[in-house]
Amino acid sequence: MLADLINGHRQQFIDLCKAHRVKELYAFGSAVNGPFTAQSDVDLLVEIELDNPVEDGERLWSFWDRMEAFFQRKVDLLTPRSLQNPVKKRAIEASKKLIYDGATGRLLC
Repeated sequence: MLADLINGHRQQFIDLCKAHRVKELYAFGSAVNGPFTAQSDVDLLVEIELDNPVEDGERLWSFWDRMEAFFQRKVDLLTPRSLQNPVKKRAIEASKKLIYDGATGRLLC
């Protein structure tokens, strides 16, 4: 699962989250609930510290790019604000798993 992709590179993952000022990072979809295969993408929900809309957008874009490079596969990166569909939002909220907590700087998977 997702933890298998992160293990062995835990500090690098933490450093990427810190550099992009991630407050919370959740995984959802097959990365959490299976079946997670070599062809699966990685579904992430991220909340970052907000300052300036332009800088925030650039930071999100950079984080998405770095996550795809880290996992070496497609990453779907959502933010709480991007979840407009109430059905999809409820499904993600019900299945998401916190994998990084920016308040403590800890990786939880």
